[in-house]
Amino acid sequence: MAIEIDIESASLDKKLEKSLEVLEETWDRFDDPTFTCSFGKDSNAVLDLLARSDVDLESEVTLSFLDHGNHFESTWEMKDTLEDRYGVTFETYEPDSSYEELVAEHGPRVNQRKPDLCCQTLKSAPMERMVDGHDGWITGYRMDEGLDDGEGEGSYDWRKNLDFFEEKEEVTRINPIVHWTTEDVWEYHERREIPYNDLYDEGFECLGCKQCTLDGDPLFAYDSIRRVGDGTEPEEAGD
Repeated sequence: MAIEIDIESASLDKKLEKSLEVLEETWDRFDDPTFTCSFGKDSNAVLDLLARSDVDLESEVTLSFLDHGNHFESTWEMKDTLEDRYGVTFETYEPDSSYEELVAEHGPRVNQRKPDLCCQTLKSAPMERMVDGHDGWITGYRMDEGLDDGEGEGSYDWRKNLDFFEEKEEVTRINPIVHWTTEDVWEYHERREIPYNDLYDEGFECLGCKQCTLDGDPLFAYDSIRRVGDGTEPEEAGD
């Protein structure tokens, strides 16, 4: 299914119609799809679309969440909120090694000095286990995340060439909101009154690992002292 919509000019209503068509085709084509959810804004929108489509979320789609050990507390709160809202439970996966173990073996700020190793260990490897055995993998990837404005580092450059269905060696990746812009995602949240992580209102754009989101500043991890960016414990915070 080719992308024949101008992602900048098309209305959200038109994009929404296409997204639901993609999901209907998904239920026809795949016997055992999985949806991996981060509980960020894009994943939340996809979860709501899944709930609106003609599928039983509890029995026909595997719902999974990666606990890499470094989530913000508000991410866990969002997980609880959306599980209650949609009446579902996400299966939680963990990496084989923790961030603390990587720090112990490779030294402080391993996420900055060896980012490929850190991401492979905490995210990529467990994600492979999450999708293993499934014929379809539903994501919240979007093309406009790869359209660098000249200010970013282009880490999502590969996403600008995404399609609704991408045939991979082991699994077909399904991207129902690939043609949405960031503005579309927020408009959809407003329309559907979907809860979202409060950190977005504080100016955060990405809510992944604490270490990388806050550039390894140890103070961010005061609520979880063992998960500190440089492997040390922060000083006691004042009132």
